[in-house]
Amino acid sequence: MVELLWALIHGHRIVLRREPPLPSALAAARSAAVAKARARHIDFSLLYFGSDCEAGSDDRYRLLLDGARFADRNGFTAVWTPERHFHQFGGLYPNPSVTAAAVAAVTERVQVRAGSVVMPLHDPLRVAEEWSAVDNISAGRVGISLASGWHANDFTLAPDRYDKRKQLMMEGLAEVRRLWRGEKVPRRNGNGAEVEVGVFPRPVQPELPVWLTSARHPETFRMAGEAGTGVLTHLLGHSLEELAEKIALYRRTWREHGHGPGDGHVVVMVHTFVGPDLDEVRELVREPMSRYLETSFDLISSLGVTTRSAEDFKALPPGELRELIDRAFDRFFATASLLGTPQVCADMVDRMKATGVDEVACLIDFGVEEKAALDALTHLNTVREISDERRNAALAEAEEPIAEQLREHAVTHLQCTPSLARALLADQDARARLRGLDRLLVGGEALPADLARELAGTVAGTVHNMYGPTEAAVWATTSRIPPDGGPVTIGRPLANVRAYVVDRDMRPCPTGVPGELLLGGEGVVRGYFHRTQVTAERFQPDPFAGRPGARVYRTGDLARWTPDGTLEFLGRLDDQVKLHGHRIELGEIETTLAEHPGVRSAAAVIRGTGAEQRITGYYVPAPDRPATATGLRAFLATRLPGYMLPSVLHPIDAMPLTPNKKVDRRALPDLSDARPEGTTAYAPPTTPTERLVTEVWREVLGVDRVGLDDSFFELGGNSLLVVVARARLLEHRDSGLSLVDMFSYPSARALAEAIDRKPAEGLDAAVGAGAARAAARRVAGRAAARRAGRTGA
Repeated sequence: MVELLWALIHGHRIVLRREPPLPSALAAARSAAVAKARARHIDFSLLYFGSDCEAGSDDRYRLLLDGARFADRNGFTAVWTPERHFHQFGGLYPNPSVTAAAVAAVTERVQVRAGSVVMPLHDPLRVAEEWSAVDNISAGRVGISLASGWHANDFTLAPDRYDKRKQLMMEGLAEVRRLWRGEKVPRRNGNGAEVEVGVFPRPVQPELPVWLTSARHPETFRMAGEAGTGVLTHLLGHSLEELAEKIALYRRTWREHGHGPGDGHVVVMVHTFVGPDLDEVRELVREPMSRYLETSFDLISSLGVTTRSAEDFKALPPGELRELIDRAFDRFFATASLLGTPQVCADMVDRMKATGVDEVACLIDFGVEEKAALDALTHLNTVREISDERRNAALAEAEEPIAEQLREHAVTHLQCTPSLARALLADQDARARLRGLDRLLVGGEALPADLARELAGTVAGTVHNMYGPTEAAVWATTSRIPPDGGPVTIGRPLANVRAYVVDRDMRPCPTGVPGELLLGGEGVVRGYFHRTQVTAERFQPDPFAGRPGARVYRTGDLARWTPDGTLEFLGRLDDQVKLHGHRIELGEIETTLAEHPGVRSAAAVIRGTGAEQRITGYYVPAPDRPATATGLRAFLATRLPGYMLPSVLHPIDAMPLTPNKKVDRRALPDLSDARPEGTTAYAPPTTPTERLVTEVWREVLGVDRVGLDDSFFELGGNSLLVVVARARLLEHRDSGLSLVDMFSYPSARALAEAIDRKPAEGLDAAVGAGAARAAARRVAGRAAARRAGRTGA
């Protein structure tokens, strides 16, 4: 924000993103709508509301607990359990705080939520108290959806509250929120005296995440918007189109009442069972789903008796009831469920995205045999992965190339990371646009000398190397890169910034002597939120300022003063690195790797330079049950953010150690050319285009060989390397290859086929094939030279 403010007050127009062009035809509009829907993020969760079936009574909660463990390991968002009383339908779940506590005890990351708490049946004090306890058990992972209740028999627990249940729900919501924030509420004690009471234990989260449960009535959606809660709903009784209208009402009401940030959160429960064959899934779920629906009809028939507003389904002749159930099953299977193959279910998720749904809560306990339901979770995870892949592809397609943005907006000033700058230089269109810049600011990671020289020789204006951590208002020092490509420094401090280079005893280092870089001045923040110990370590009194209250931030960066009074960045004092603009602790990666039971010890390093930098992991497998790279990747994906995941993982026999028994990262073998463990069996290229693609990938990814069925990303590729690989391919084959193609065809075989389907206009096929063969030879030669240089040949 500081950077934007500076640019604005100096009269610059800032380009943050480009709005998509208006479509000119109905087909284009539909295509844009599909792309927009797919580009939306959607969370996947598990939800339980099954019958209390006598079968499997020895371990009735195995599906709940094992499913929760799976969700926790595989990146699902939440596990929801309901509140249900006095009926076989949902009878396993009379108290969601109890089941939530059980889920919290066997998980580490997944959110633990109630879907729902029937608020009118309880004193808000008791609700806040129970869920505060679970919040502590889970270390701050709870959330609840509140329901008004609808079945009169449930109100056996509070018969005088049935008529005012919606009013009591909203009053209870307000009181639970106050109690959660630490306020007290008045009550009468056993002696009839009025006292003020609050909740113990104090919850971990400062605010309780809350949803309102809505069957299908628009009024509940409106109430949720007014109250600033989320919505938990389902697809029973209304279509996706009708749901979209209610979500629009909810978001409009949310905005009108000034809630934010964001525009609320809508969760939709759907019956879920995913398998590899559509017909097999249909037949497997038909009977359990039909029994489930019959149990539901029994519940609805009871409602009809108590309210005299619906037909008693029990009174129907068996034949008519079965026909009704069969119709309901066919409708559910086709339009209101995640029942089918991963592809079919991913299509359904896309349709839910288009309505504005933020999270799909997958109801998995509707009567399918327990083992089959648990086994199907693997296929459900595939649905989640397909949804993520489609989103990434849609985002890549929607993102306008930077070169086009530079041209269209007549950009004169550009700020980016060195990694992105290197990728822009690799793209001929972007490189041409860089020449017209007045100023280029690069920062966020170390600027290599070769890149600095190339940028200085390309940009017509000036190039500035920017340095500064977020803790010191982003930028703290700056240096202009000389046109002749002289030494690269991080320059001098900006106005109102003080910089010191000190030794371990906080004494200033002489010129030329390395030490830790400290930053002081008005831009230093107060500390880290709720991290008192780390704040005390990193933010300390300024011993050189000469005024009370002044503080410095210990950057952990190694630097030294040069004779001309500028700062030279030398690296990190610890294991923290900057990769593509992200601050990464290699030790955190190593610790997470070592937590796997199949790993004895682990290490992580950065290999490569510029855009081709990537994290490489090494591990010593445990002798009794050794881990595999494939299993480790899945394990890490649930514990680390994407930018911290190693691109490749290599097993080694033993970890090299220094004389004082610390891991010697410099002695780790350079296995950059080795094919990562767990990749597909090698299939050699056969056509000129296949040879071109595999040779370019070999050079960009730095592996010894690439097979036709290898995935660019499983070999260690990332979004920046995609840009580099595309640019290299276009140097040798004018094929109209787009970034979207690179994401859409991740295997070498598929990408080669896509290139062959898009020959350059007017290009003779024989000439094109010859050019491709020559290009492949040139690329192979460069790769061989690079490998020879690495080995000292």
